[in-house]
Order: sequence, then C-alpha cells, then structure tokens
Amino acid sequence: MKRSCLITSTFLAAPLLAVALGAPLSAETSCDATMMSASIAQLSATHATVNTSVLIDAAAADVWATLTDFENMASWSTGTLQTMTGDIKDGGNVVITFIFGVGENGQPNSNEIPHTLIYQEGEKFGWSDPFPEDIGGGRDNHIYRVETCGYQTLFIQSDEVVDNPYATDFVAQLLPMYQIFNAELKAVVEN
Repeated sequence: MKRSCLITSTFLAAPLLAVALGAPLSAETSCDATMMSASIAQLSATHATVNTSVLIDAAAADVWATLTDFENMASWSTGTLQTMTGDIKDGGNVVITFIFGVGENGQPNSNEIPHTLIYQEGEKFGWSDPFPEDIGGGRDNHIYRVETCGYQTLFIQSDEVVDNPYATDFVAQLLPMYQIFNAELKAVVEN
C-alpha cells in the first residue's frame, strides 16, 4: 500500500493547532517531567511538529541499548519503528521499516524507507530527509533522543514536517503511534 494512505481529510483545517496531552515539560528542565507528554503544533499551512516524551525508570545507557537493538525491536514495538538496517553511523545510509496502521485486510501496513542517518552514540538518532512528491514533498525531520535525569531517563521522540501540504495530517496521525512506541519502550526497559 502506498504511503499516501496516511493522509486523511479528518485533520485538514485550523490555521493554528496546538494540543498538549499529559503532563507538560517544564521550561526549567526536561527532567521535571514525571509522566508521558505530547504536543502537536501547526506552525503554518505546510509546517507542523509533534513532540512526545516519557520518563523511564532506568539509566540512559539501558534505554539507549534497547532503543538501538534494531534486530530485536519488532519483538516489543507493535507500531511505527520496527527495525533499521544499513550503515548505522552519522551520515550512514539505512533502511527503516515502519508500520503505519492496518490495511483493509487487517494486516499492518509495513513500509521500508531509505534515510540518511543522524546519529550521536548514546544520545540521539534520526533523519532529515525529503518526503516523496506523491505524498506532498517537503521534509521529514524525525529524532529519537535520550536525556539523563538523575537515575532516570527522559526519552523524547519528535518529528517536524516542513513544506508539505499535509503536514498537520501527518503529525496528527503520528502522535498516537509515537505515544504507543514510547510506552512500549518504557515497559520493555523497566521490565
């Protein structure tokens, strides 16, 4: 199924949309967060962001080890990121396997997408790559990040869709998927 299945007319609209769910992060320090946090912002008709986080009761090294164990990720991640293969280093070419919902047959929609990796060992990974023209073009800036918070870790997953007419649609659909991924990461690390 083509990735254009992500686009629905339900979320077309508002010139400015800002939604906050859960406990917001404090402006003073991200380590003040004690629960899951999520927000969406529509910055223009073609620019929107989604930011999610969860506090994990484990050391950052343990969270990072689980987050980057791409061979075993599909054993605990039921949606979005499933695995990454290729040259896993900053600037490396990788193929990311994602699940975006389910198709008409009830089976997960799996997509393999090439990316140029942004990678800082023990801190963050992601990409900033063009979207295909058939789904509006523009850029996708996606980051997974871990931050030490004393004996705990704040895991942050954010995405920015730029210069795409469906930017708000994309982030609205991604937000619940990212929250599920975050909760599953928390559960697998803490158990």
